[in-house]
Order: sequence, then structure tokens, then C-alpha cells
Amino acid sequence: MTESKRTLETLELLGGALCFDFANTINSRRNPEHDYLLIYSDLADWAGKVEILSSQQARSLKQRGTQNVKKAEKALENARTARELIYRLFSAIARQSKPQEDDLTALARLYQEAIANGHFVRAESHYEIEWKTDETFDALLWPIISSAENILVSAELSQVKECPGCGWLFLDTSKNQSRRWCSMNTCGARDKMRRYHTRLKKN
Repeated sequence: MTESKRTLETLELLGGALCFDFANTINSRRNPEHDYLLIYSDLADWAGKVEILSSQQARSLKQRGTQNVKKAEKALENARTARELIYRLFSAIARQSKPQEDDLTALARLYQEAIANGHFVRAESHYEIEWKTDETFDALLWPIISSAENILVSAELSQVKECPGCGWLFLDTSKNQSRRWCSMNTCGARDKMRRYHTRLKKN
């Protein structure tokens, strides 16, 4: 799925879950050409895009990142490592394979750290976890890791799919579990065009 004009601002959120949208911040898993998280400010901007951070929090973190370059770079490295962990784990599940035990253990460790920094707050008839996502450079990872853990231990796990065109992960919430592509407007349309040209050649 080569999208030369796509930017971080126009990057589609097609995963159906925060952790999958995070895993999908590479243009294609089949033919990777562009990583949308090249510097820490990209990570902060993406977190603002998906509303992990407010606009003010994103600006503040980016400013702090220019003042603490090494810490920001380390946080970006940690984020990209977590992203690949999420992708490997759920890609295996989407292919109906067993994830690596090391990956499950790594996610458990990250979740333990994340949940230790969460705070329960009342939300109408139930409680939700509130995160201080601008507390440290790494803090914006906490809700992402929580999202991954929530899917792993829920019935939604059976809905995890991987786009055969680009390799992006998504939750198939369609009525008959019939969704195949990350988007019919991108990978679905390309497959349709490929099949059309194949028929023309045969004729």
C-alpha cells in the first residue's frame, strides 16, 4: 500500500482499536517504505491525532523533547519496539498461529507498568482508567498497551484480522465477519483493479 502523498495528518485510522492504529503507523507491512514515527514529535503528534494527548499536551511534550533530546529519542525507540511487539503478536493471532511466548511475556510486563500508572475514575455507571499521558515521554504508551491487553483477554480476539494487501491490523466488526481489507478504498480497490487487468490479459 504505497501512499506517497499520505502524511501523518492524513493517515487513516482503520484498526478499530487504539493498539492497531498504532501498529499501522508504517505505510505497509508487506512493502514498508515509510515509517510515520521518525522523530519524537511525530509520536506526540500522532498521540494528539488519536486523542491520547490534548493539543496542549502534545505541544508541551514536543517542547520538552527539544530540551531533553536523549530522553525523547529513547522514548521513541521504546514506542517503536512496543509497536513491533504488538504487530508480531496480533499478526500471529490473525493468521491463527500461536504468538511467541516471549512476546506475550513482554506485553505482560508492559501492561504491568502501564496499569500501575492508571487511575480509576467514575464514568456514569462504571469506572474507566485515566492516564496521565504527559507525565513522562513514555507515558503516552500506557493506553496503547492497555488497549492491546484488553483485546488479548476478550472475545474481540477472534475478530482480529490482517489486511492481505498491506498487512495492517484491524478488528472485523462486520455483521458476518466478512471484512477482508483494511479499506475498500485502498487495498480493496487495488485488488479489484488487479483482478480486472488479469481478466483483460486472459481475454
